[in-house]
Amino acid sequence: MAKRTGKEKTTHDRKVKRLASEYKKKGYSVQASSGRHPAPDAIGRSKKIPDVVARKSGRITIVEVETPKSLKTDKNQLQTFARYAAKHRDVDFEIVVTKPRKASTRKKSTGRTKSRKK
Repeated sequence: MAKRTGKEKTTHDRKVKRLASEYKKKGYSVQASSGRHPAPDAIGRSKKIPDVVARKSGRITIVEVETPKSLKTDKNQLQTFARYAAKHRDVDFEIVVTKPRKASTRKKSTGRTKSRKK
């Protein structure tokens, strides 16, 4: 797993939580590396832990969330999950690539309006 810091980690964790919630709403049993769900089990000889594992009707979906930077550095992990899915008919593997939000250039609103007396 890539070492994520700051915005990358926040963006990654937010996306993992969102995907886990979406699968849960669709009736899947969910394990996730972030949030309130139980942690997924390690996969392969190298014991890689996916971000989300969703199960429903005998099918398993492994989801790995990456940032553009970690997509390059986590190749071994992605290959481990892809090989595992290829060896098991009931397993699908998905990669979700996200990126940190850009800093806003707009002025933040305080929620108050100013009025001038003339």
